[in-house]
Amino acid sequence: LMDHTKARVMYTDPPWGDGTVKYWATKNFKDTGQRVEPATNAELLRCIFRSAKAHVLDYLLVEYGPRWAEDIRTGGVEAGFPNHTQIEVQYRSGSKMMPMHLHAFARTGLGLPPDFVANVQGTHGYETVRRAFQSLMLPKDSIVLDPRCGMGYTARAALEAGLRFRGNELNKVRL
Repeated sequence: LMDHTKARVMYTDPPWGDGTVKYWATKNFKDTGQRVEPATNAELLRCIFRSAKAHVLDYLLVEYGPRWAEDIRTGGVEAGFPNHTQIEVQYRSGSKMMPMHLHAFARTGLGLPPDFVANVQGTHGYETVRRAFQSLMLPKDSIVLDPRCGMGYTARAALEAGLRFRGNELNKVRL
């Protein structure tokens, strides 16, 4: 996917927890007929942080449930992104809005722009991604990576901001 290029930022909202990972594997089979053996949550996170370490230059942004906050913080720091900020955002579960964290990491020597947290705090869905890219003020044509791109919010926000996008999604129907 990345060949020999590097992304300026990775933004991803992967499944949270073993139960959700299994759910998406089952949904993928129902949608596409493609059977995959679900990873554990720990395996999925290792894969995400390994990808970030190998392919991301500046920023790592990970949406994840509050229960796993320490796992995400530790994984990002170990992947080479020592500057961490945890921002309260939301996700929709049926008709309810539920708490979620956006973990924003930066490489050594980088920090988040001063208005980043204020612009993203309390948002949900596509709006969170759009505001994050807007606040980072990335140079045009920067590459954005999302290794679990789902419905394509990261792709849409990147392209609308004049950025290039690279991503993977197992479920072709969902994408």
